This record gives sequence, structure tokens and C-alpha cells, in this order.
Amino acid sequence: MSEREWVTLLEVNDRLEAAIIKEALEAQSIPAVFFQEGAAQFGYPVGVGPLSMVEICVPSDRLTEAQAWLDAYENGELENQESENVEVNDAKHSHPDNE
Repeated sequence: MSEREWVTLLEVNDRLEAAIIKEALEAQSIPAVFFQEGAAQFGYPVGVGPLSMVEICVPSDRLTEAQAWLDAYENGELENQESENVEVNDAKHSHPDNE
């Protein structure tokens, strides 16, 4: 059994943002991990510069799928889909035939 190869999808300056993106990828069944270099990983409060950089990594065989999700996320397409789903659900629940 070979070891999984991880590749960098994105680098961010915020560990919280990295955690949110990691969870969102995993919700799409895309495995993700993040790596942080420097003092911040040891509990030192570093919030700027190269010591605060966090790499979000995915398996190399899932990079294309993860990149497509990231592009949609960065373009706000996921927010539009979510608000459209809410509007459709609201319309279903408020329709007189549903009462």
C-alpha cells in the first residue's frame, strides 16, 4: 500500500480560515489537511508574515476537484447556490398549497 501524496491547494494567513476551508472540503468528501510553519504551530501568537502562513493540502488525485470547489468558493458561487436553495425552501413552506 503506497503512502498518499499531498499537494498544496492554497496558502492562507489565518489558521481559522484554513480550518473553515478544510472542513468545507471534507464536507464535499475531499480529504484535506493543513500544515503551518514557524512559531505559530508551537503556540506563539504570530498573526502576520511568513510564520503565520498555513498550507491547505489535498491528495494529489483530488486536486482538480478541490481546485474547482475553491474557484467556486472564491467567486461566490457557493453563496449564490446556498441563498437560492434557501429561497426555494422558503417558497415551498410559504405556498398556500402546502398548508
